[in-house]
Amino acid sequence: MQHNDDAFATMLLMSQLSADREEIVRPLGTAEFHALRERVSACGMKGVGALIDMDMSAVRRTLGVEESEAYRLCVLLGRVVPLSYALERFSERGIEIVTLEEVGYPARLNERLGRKAPPMIYACGDLPLADAASVAVLSDSCARPDALECARQLTAMACAAGLPVVTGGEVGFGRLVERETLQENGRVISFLAGSLAERIYQPGMSEMIANARALVMSAVHPEAKYTVSHAAERSKCLYALSRAGFVVASEKGRGAAWDGAVSALRNGFADRVYVWDNPEQPGNLELITRGATPFRSPRELALDAMKAGWERPAYEQMSLL
Repeated sequence: MQHNDDAFATMLLMSQLSADREEIVRPLGTAEFHALRERVSACGMKGVGALIDMDMSAVRRTLGVEESEAYRLCVLLGRVVPLSYALERFSERGIEIVTLEEVGYPARLNERLGRKAPPMIYACGDLPLADAASVAVLSDSCARPDALECARQLTAMACAAGLPVVTGGEVGFGRLVERETLQENGRVISFLAGSLAERIYQPGMSEMIANARALVMSAVHPEAKYTVSHAAERSKCLYALSRAGFVVASEKGRGAAWDGAVSALRNGFADRVYVWDNPEQPGNLELITRGATPFRSPRELALDAMKAGWERPAYEQMSLL
């Protein structure tokens, strides 16, 4: 993929060039990048790409930042050669980077997350799949057998309706959703919290990628290990990519499923959050009191009708209202 100057500057500023080695200076975080992007715009520059050829004094004078911050930006922007080598290595493995500054960036992430959207994403597979109407099937990784059966039914119904299924791809629940999607001849979007480089070569997933039925993404280095903080950042993306999130099991007050659902409800990351209404799942019941839409059985969900509504042109949806 050919990257424009703004996209390349974003990668220079954001990239951790090695998953297990400290950088000379710390790459920008999401909030820092969005703040810089706004500052660049306020200064009358077209984009962050305009910073690439500036020296430290020019950066400091133009942006009005402290010397230490100007130094940090210049060091990051000076990593052209090592970033180019990294991009070449990723490309050889079928991994590409797409940034906020490019057309291929998932539109829903930008629309739903705004300043919380990851400025750059690593991806392998059918990238346009990220803009299709899809549903997320989410749960605690240690879900009960009845919850796993509920997830299987949800996934099978989504595949039958032609809806891609969004999952966190975690060992256990996420992998179950991926396997069910494979068996149902469906499509899957797995947004990972680490180890993308390993996941894309594993049986099942590699087959789906080759057949343009899967998209694997991550906002962290492809060789990064799973961490709780990575999982928290991933959760908002799972909801933002989907038109509806379906929570099968959550543990009240803790865990990625709970935190992600609470955040999605509070911030409106998805059009709607559905939760399995099961009296033996107190976390689920609490989410319902916080505004989630309950469902007693997957069979009562009209996913075909939901899909038709999501794919209807905006002016037709407005006329119905």
